[in-house]
Amino acid sequence: MRRAFYLLLLLATGATAAPASDAARTQSAQKQQELQALHGQIDALKKQLANNESSRKDAADALKESESAISDANRVLQDLTLKRRLTETELTKLEGDIAQTRLHIRGSQQRLGQLLNTRYRAGDLEAWKLLLNQQDPNDVSRTLAYYRYLVDAQQKLAGQLQHQLDQLNQLADDIRNRNAELQALARAKAQEKQQLVGEQQAHATLVHQLSRQISNQRDQIQKLAADEKRLTQLVDRLNAIIKEQARRQAQERARAAERRKQQAAKEAKQAALAAARAKAAGAPPPTPAPTVRVNDEVPDASLDGKAFASLKGKLHLPIRGEVLNRFGALRAEGTSWKGITLRANSGQPVHAIATGRVIFADWLRGFGNMIIVDHGGGYLSLYSGCESLLKRVGDEIKAGDTIATTGNSGGMADSGLYFEIRQNGRPLDPLAWAG
Repeated sequence: MRRAFYLLLLLATGATAAPASDAARTQSAQKQQELQALHGQIDALKKQLANNESSRKDAADALKESESAISDANRVLQDLTLKRRLTETELTKLEGDIAQTRLHIRGSQQRLGQLLNTRYRAGDLEAWKLLLNQQDPNDVSRTLAYYRYLVDAQQKLAGQLQHQLDQLNQLADDIRNRNAELQALARAKAQEKQQLVGEQQAHATLVHQLSRQISNQRDQIQKLAADEKRLTQLVDRLNAIIKEQARRQAQERARAAERRKQQAAKEAKQAALAAARAKAAGAPPPTPAPTVRVNDEVPDASLDGKAFASLKGKLHLPIRGEVLNRFGALRAEGTSWKGITLRANSGQPVHAIATGRVIFADWLRGFGNMIIVDHGGGYLSLYSGCESLLKRVGDEIKAGDTIATTGNSGGMADSGLYFEIRQNGRPLDPLAWAG
């Protein structure tokens, strides 16, 4: 914030435009990088928050399943307890019936024993006694038949009671077995419930932890969003400063160009007057001085990715500096220039004029350190006399990238850059392609 205020103060007080613009541009680039990093943190945190919310949903679903399973286990335990109670009630009633039946059996057995004992003692004497007493034989026969009937009835009753007792004992065993099975099921279900309770507690703890973590992450996202907003506002202010500085620089360049244009017109007029005076005096006209061109624009990313053939008249020369020779002009040794030379101090950045790929980056006799960029479609750009080559063969290049620095390697008379454009090996006039 203090830096932004300082830059605004410089702008308001009319400080030097270029340093302020460079400082603002540098700070803006730094803040843009910080803003991108902040965006990345927020995006990563949002993804993590989404994952945690999904995990919390899964944990909540698992908690729901555990609690539903516990409810089912409790219901089954209740059913088993009720069934066990019913079997215990049946068993109690049945044991009462068994006890009562045993009493009946013992009573019948006692009566049958008494009857058999009486008959054993009397034996056949009873029948002789009845005959000797001169009782009616029919009465004697009926009495004996009655005794036999009583014995048979007692034996039959005892057999029925014993059969009933056997059935009751069998039923009691079945009920005991069923009761034992119910008890075993109840114990197993109780253990299962205990395990489910443990799972429920674990799921509840996980849900609580995830909820707390999600709450913290939401707070952090809100803080990062506030930081992002403040940083965005600062970047916007810096960009406004840069645009204002660029506008002023453009105005200054336009005024400088107008001054150069006026100076050139003045020099041309003076040369014409001198030629006229010389002609009137009979002397040969003086050789006109070559027109000097100073390049102020360098390539930037605005032309990146565009086909090279479409860029004629739109390109910028690779460095800022004075153009020393013209394409096609005769050289001292009799050959013609295949490119142009731009004069500049050593160590200045050399910019790629368009998108391409480095196909040569090495020292070459007569050219010094040279780098060649292939732009596709048969078009090449050559940069020689460099002090340093900053790219290697195979590197992908974007328009405006710094690929080398100016120098005078290879025996160049002046420090700067020798520059060519070629199509399928044929040299082209770089100035004809410059905007």
